[in-house]
Amino acid sequence: VCYRGDVNQAVLNLIVNAAHAIKEKLQGNGRGQIAVRTRRCGQFAEIAVSDTGTGIPENIRTRIFDPFFTTKDVGVGTGQGLTLAHSVVVRKHHGKIWFESETGSGTTFFIHLPVDSAREQEGSDAETPSLCR
Repeated sequence: VCYRGDVNQAVLNLIVNAAHAIKEKLQGNGRGQIAVRTRRCGQFAEIAVSDTGTGIPENIRTRIFDPFFTTKDVGVGTGQGLTLAHSVVVRKHHGKIWFESETGSGTTFFIHLPVDSAREQEGSDAETPSLCR
């Protein structure tokens, strides 16, 4: 059970960010790779979006979900894509979003959405992301 349009927008934002990271890394030379994977993971549906882009530098990792935070040039990014994704996943769906990144090699964002309705999930001992890896 989910707000399909909102989840679609959150995933699209991750894909667009992945494309920008690849473009920045390759500077027009060659091709990168974006992979979108889904699976059932205990009480969650997992969506993973991976790229072979620049990765996220250590010094900004704690800020990437902050409103208006962007590393992109003026006119390229608004700093709202990851904020929106976080809001959709965590606030609207009572899910989880996080990432794993290696600077210079790429990033994978993970989204966990409860399989059951949010009402049924509240107060339950839902599986944590680390148990699904």
